[in-house]
Amino acid sequence: MTVLDVRKLVLLREVGARGSIAAAAQALNYTRSAVSQQLSALEAETGAALLDRGSKRAELTTAGRLLVTHTERVLAALETAEAQLLAREDGKVTGELRVGVPLHEGPALLVPALNRLRDRHPGLRITLHGVDPDEGRQTVRLGRLDAVLAAGYPQVPEPRVPGLYEEEVISDRIRLAVAPDHPLTRAEGTCALAEFAEQPWLLDRASRLGRLALHLCAGAGFVPDVVSDIGDMQAVLGLVSLGWGVALVPDLVPDRPGHPVTRLALEGIRPTRRVTLVVREGALDSPPVAALLPAVREAADNLRLPTRREPGSQSPENRW
Repeated sequence: MTVLDVRKLVLLREVGARGSIAAAAQALNYTRSAVSQQLSALEAETGAALLDRGSKRAELTTAGRLLVTHTERVLAALETAEAQLLAREDGKVTGELRVGVPLHEGPALLVPALNRLRDRHPGLRITLHGVDPDEGRQTVRLGRLDAVLAAGYPQVPEPRVPGLYEEEVISDRIRLAVAPDHPLTRAEGTCALAEFAEQPWLLDRASRLGRLALHLCAGAGFVPDVVSDIGDMQAVLGLVSLGWGVALVPDLVPDRPGHPVTRLALEGIRPTRRVTLVVREGALDSPPVAALLPAVREAADNLRLPTRREPGSQSPENRW
């Protein structure tokens, strides 16, 4: 019986996630030829073609995807075994916990929990890492980080990333941000999305929030005129404040100082964002991760949405 090399399986999974042998090699600090040779050896061992080398991207074949699915389970089991072996009988938590913070409001959501965790376990080193909002899950899946804050939008669900455990931290409402003097602003602080069909829009089509905006606009019967594809929410709020366009913005995203906006609730629909803490399933027994989850739950219980002024005011207050 042939015993497959876990290291080669990891290479295959990386290529599948990155979309090319070159990108996988760069991420793992290998040469492209070394990765290609290892994958060819894996194909010889399995007797199956695992990569479609005829396409522009290095796409996995059906056999390759099947093998990666089993690889996820093997890696999760190995990580669980390692975590249990590292657990100390005295209950002390040591080592390093790498946490990804992709959201502008991420520090305000996570830092109280991480401060509590650091106080309880002074031997644990906690490091924060900025990540792209749409790449956080894959970063955790591939082992670059141990945990990350991620966002999801129930109105535009996406396929589950294998091997990950997600726990909701908080859910917030999404409103339309407009300039304080926008002529379509109503005193009651609401709007019909169709009213903004002829307005310029700020949205990043490639982002999850951008895809939600396109979905909602289509439901209102129009295709938005996108005049900026900037995804940074603070930059977007600055442009909205200056009258460059309108944008959908989650409530927990704080206003940009010196750039007031008005946020309008959408009539007939209530789009929301789910902010979750993401870890690998195999790391749930890891002492640092096992200590992080209850600390985040406690912080979430104490977290309240920012106090907002009455409808019709120019800008919401954000107090952290």
